[in-house]
Amino acid sequence: MGASASKIKFRESLASLTTRDVSPTDTDFWDELWKIPSSSEEVFELLTPANARKLRDDRFENLATLFTQATAQLCQIVETPYTIYFDQALNCVRVLTRVLPFLLEKGDLGERDRNVEVLCWGEQDDENDATTAAGETTLAGETAATGGSRTT
Repeated sequence: MGASASKIKFRESLASLTTRDVSPTDTDFWDELWKIPSSSEEVFELLTPANARKLRDDRFENLATLFTQATAQLCQIVETPYTIYFDQALNCVRVLTRVLPFLLEKGDLGERDRNVEVLCWGEQDDENDATTAAGETTLAGETAATGGSRTT
């Protein structure tokens, strides 16, 4: 595949992600995405900040699948480190490098994004959240009662 053809195919794949739901089980789509030869410049040019935010805000399931598929690809390549897979690994790293800042952006702005927390850190149930909140209140109360210092 020539450079311009691969760029067009990569652009089409990204457009699909932002305009329609792509099933996590659509192995043809995901396998092809990682096999499209792309330079870091192409990934950053074609996956614009606006597209990354649109993907995060409008098609989070596609972004989550992109994230998990890229991570799974990297894990698989680590397990079977054949040179024929190294370009795929580079594509995964390039895409992750581009989307991760936008995936985590809301948290940096002080907004809690439950979808991102579940995707990146695993799911916590509400009971654990309540326990943590109660524990923080207790510790704050103890700290306040001892004049702001804790002794062990």
